[in-house]
Amino acid sequence: MLIAVLVFALVLTCIGLYISRDIFSPYVAVSGVWSIAILIYYFLPNTFYPICNDFPFALAIWLTGFFIGSMLCEYYTAPASKESVKREPNRMILYAYVVLTCVSVPVVCGTIIFQALTEDPENIFRYMRILNTGMDENIEMPKLGILIYFLSLAFVMMFFSLLYFKSKWVKFIVIFMNVLLAVVTMAKTTFLSIMFSSMYLCFVQKIIKIRHLAYGLLIFVGLSFVIQSLRAVGEELETTNFLALYLSSSMVAFDYFAVPGGSHLPGMHTFRLIYAIGYPFGLTDPPSETILEFVSVPDNTNTYTNMYPFYEDFGLWGVLIFSVVYGFFYGYLYKKSRTGGKMELILYAIFLTFVLMEFIGEFIFTNMSATIQYIFFAMLPFLFGNKKKEQV
Repeated sequence: MLIAVLVFALVLTCIGLYISRDIFSPYVAVSGVWSIAILIYYFLPNTFYPICNDFPFALAIWLTGFFIGSMLCEYYTAPASKESVKREPNRMILYAYVVLTCVSVPVVCGTIIFQALTEDPENIFRYMRILNTGMDENIEMPKLGILIYFLSLAFVMMFFSLLYFKSKWVKFIVIFMNVLLAVVTMAKTTFLSIMFSSMYLCFVQKIIKIRHLAYGLLIFVGLSFVIQSLRAVGEELETTNFLALYLSSSMVAFDYFAVPGGSHLPGMHTFRLIYAIGYPFGLTDPPSETILEFVSVPDNTNTYTNMYPFYEDFGLWGVLIFSVVYGFFYGYLYKKSRTGGKMELILYAIFLTFVLMEFIGEFIFTNMSATIQYIFFAMLPFLFGNKKKEQV
């Protein structure tokens, strides 16, 4: 069954490329990424359990719903208006973004490093990994207060710096701050977001070509090996091929451990934000954990693909409904961005990585607070902007 889904994904990728001539169109990116993940599952050495349950069927539904939803929404969405094409972000807000980025990120990173040095100086990288993943209930992230919200701002500011700042120093500093945060949190997904979203913007501006994207992929693989080695200090490295573990283990985890409609509360994963808001006031049960339980496939993993929250909350119907919702969202942003919408271009760059990481997990609904922050910080400079082009 999985082989049939692989062929289906490859066919959708080819159709999408024929229609859009763009590897970054949503209906090419999603089916293409899943094709790669399945090919790696089959062709790289691994000791995974065979996929033989609901995963292939769920993935076929997801690919179909997303493909149709994104194509229909792109077709029926009006091009970006002349006003949105000409509108530029407010200069003072961008300056404020730079200052907040340069202040908040070092403070957050310093706080995390200080705690790691205090608690476990001999295994600092492993400790920082535990802080980030929640693998040990006795080790908690330090309280960061309002600074936690500026981390989302720092990520958004990276795209503004690439598009609207002439100064190479500003670009370097903002990107460096984001890379520093990724190093301190030991998060490969953050590296992936920084690298491919920024490369996408450079590709759109014709600063780089497709071959540079391939170089970026190789660099990311190399960095991932380094990070994995640093994080594994004090523990045994996984025996499974690293790439297979990183790109394919989530599919196996979904196939064996995801239960359709298994959530004990309505929409507890998909609508986690509602529970997070309501719980302090006694209105709801506590929210589900954003970091999921580790399971053996037989290597340990705690990622279950992006379909997991929808499948656990609403079964296969949830996979279908939210695949279409995803498709509408990405189809809208893609149409607006490729017809000149500046704000939509930044938003599409931000959220593009999330579809490129669908084989890992779901990052929009289960992290809705961060999603809202990204949208707010991206929109704010344009809401107070003007039509005259400004580069600072």
